[in-house]
Amino acid sequence: MAVCQRKDGRWQVTYRDGEHVRSKSFPSGREGKRQAKAFAAEIAKRKALREELVDAQPQVAYLQDLVQSWVTAKKANGLKQWVRDWVSIFNDVFLPALGRTPVYLLTQDAILNVINEHYKHKAQATRNRYIGYIKTALNIGVDRKIIVENPLSKFEMGEEKRHESPLTLEGLELIIGKARKHLAWAIQVAWNISCRPGQDLYSLTFAQSVRWGRGGVEVFHRKVQKCVFVRCSDEFMQALEERRHLHKSGHLIEYKGRPVADIGTAFSNAAKRAGLEYGVCPYDIRHLWITTMLDKKVEISAIAHLAGTSPRMIIKNYYEAHASEKEKAVALLPRLGAAREAPLRLVKPVQVA
Repeated sequence: MAVCQRKDGRWQVTYRDGEHVRSKSFPSGREGKRQAKAFAAEIAKRKALREELVDAQPQVAYLQDLVQSWVTAKKANGLKQWVRDWVSIFNDVFLPALGRTPVYLLTQDAILNVINEHYKHKAQATRNRYIGYIKTALNIGVDRKIIVENPLSKFEMGEEKRHESPLTLEGLELIIGKARKHLAWAIQVAWNISCRPGQDLYSLTFAQSVRWGRGGVEVFHRKVQKCVFVRCSDEFMQALEERRHLHKSGHLIEYKGRPVADIGTAFSNAAKRAGLEYGVCPYDIRHLWITTMLDKKVEISAIAHLAGTSPRMIIKNYYEAHASEKEKAVALLPRLGAAREAPLRLVKPVQVA
């Protein structure tokens, strides 16, 4: 088997398939040479395993083809905003760097070089998400037998730091004071309903979500696939009643008569106008709600139920025992070995002569 360059610049692999001598041509240039070497390696591997060679030529597909297949599949469940954001990021960053290399020639190093070049100062969670999206797309290539193995299959994601939210009730009040009307109302909804500030929140409607007779809102927590009824204050229910007649879209949160898909940018801008010296995001509202409920000594299982999560996750990510409770635990702890202490000496009466 030989890899050679023809007079016209194209690369060619010649190999023996049983009694037949076959050849396969590849484009000229460095990329064509890489394809030819990859094909020769595939032939050698299949010969060693005594496999058929007639379909040895890898199917030529590119990373953008697999990402497009993944996005198309996502459309079946409704194209979420984060998918649209990822498509934009992929087209701007990953496509120019990786889009001209056939997917079966992609390596882990090539993908991670893009991550390191463009996102080395980003949070580990951001890098993990982008690597995870590409890994998912490459798995489609494995399923379709375009590639034998996902180049990221053995890559271990970096450890993500626990999100420590600096947002306080006073800070949230300042943000509301500097927020535009639709954002201020969205914050009120997120605070009173305590659901995740994403599709769970933005999909709420007056007709299907609000339970007027019961005095609350029913939320579908997509992450845990669970419906939860959240009882609300009379004041908030009155505000919902007023908004129901004002909103044209029928959604609890809207802007200029249309449902809102994201409040992240508006929330951050309002925080800057409020003079907050730390970064915030809409998820901090949920974090603040949970920690406030813990401070009010609401039962952990009740907090977890309303927030659409588990008591274990509340304890792991939010709960910390108060100092008074820690001191109480120390005071109530029995002393080991107390029963074996030396008995007190009794006072002896004075003997009279």
